[in-house]
Amino acid sequence: MRVFLFLQVIALIIFVYTMYFLPSNLYFISVVSVFVIVNTVGLTYYVFRTWWKELQNPGKITKFLYFTLLFIAVIAVIFLFSNIFRMWVYKYPEDSLVNFSNSLLVISTFLLVSFGISYLTLKRELEKQLQEYEKLRNVQQKLSIQVVRYKTNPHFLFNSLSTAISMLHLQVEREKIREYLSNIAELFRVVLNAPEVWTLKDELELAKRYLEIQKVRVEGLEYEITMGPACETVRIPSLVLQPIVENSIVHGIAKSKNGGKIKLECMKVNGIVTIKVSDNGKGGEKIIPGMGLKLVQELMSAFSRKVELNFETSPEVGTIVTLSWEDVN
Repeated sequence: MRVFLFLQVIALIIFVYTMYFLPSNLYFISVVSVFVIVNTVGLTYYVFRTWWKELQNPGKITKFLYFTLLFIAVIAVIFLFSNIFRMWVYKYPEDSLVNFSNSLLVISTFLLVSFGISYLTLKRELEKQLQEYEKLRNVQQKLSIQVVRYKTNPHFLFNSLSTAISMLHLQVEREKIREYLSNIAELFRVVLNAPEVWTLKDELELAKRYLEIQKVRVEGLEYEITMGPACETVRIPSLVLQPIVENSIVHGIAKSKNGGKIKLECMKVNGIVTIKVSDNGKGGEKIIPGMGLKLVQELMSAFSRKVELNFETSPEVGTIVTLSWEDVN
């Protein structure tokens, strides 16, 4: 705001200087005149709009002061331009005024066309960005709803509580039971309050808590999470890894007689972030992406560029899901 005001003052000084000392340079005067007039109108609108927003709630004294300052500013501008116009009429011959008017008309037309093109271009770009943001938000909401429904459905809650009751009957240490219930409560809290976008570190913390819960419920489940230092501050849509981790447990480890291990690895090389979720459970089956994995693809495509979601599976190795994208944030 201060920069705009400073530029206005400088432009006005140049305008007055050229008017008094460079009367023959009508073309330059025309350019500066239009510049001052257009910017003054735009700046007045901006100031008035900003003040009007601030005047919605303050007291009567503050409103009175604002309107008084605005009134004085309008009178000062009118007085300044009226004196300048009167000086033009008396000081310069009619031919000079005609030439000045013609120059002013041509330059005004050029500037108005330029401003119109700039406005339409900026408007189109802004609308495009808003559409992309809405698309990202809608896909993220769908994913959030699906994850929340899964976490809060009676089946999941019943199994979690049944596991806790079984731990009591088996006389498991109270500290382990307390930790298990604490993880469930924290998982519900984080999922329900997750922002649209957070860091990859937050995403992996959520995955760790989810795996800790499933580790108690799924016999033989182990996990390992590795993350390079460059990945910690990478921005990512919240809950996006949840369907991938869930898929590894349900279709991989849970179907294996001896359990298995899930690995989450993250690396960033040359601006490309890669997350690999692998399990050594039952593989070999053809992977048909369900709604959750399709939403992951849509969400990441709306969030970033060069997004790839690949699947590899075999009975000997298990299943590997690789998600990569360009970090543009």
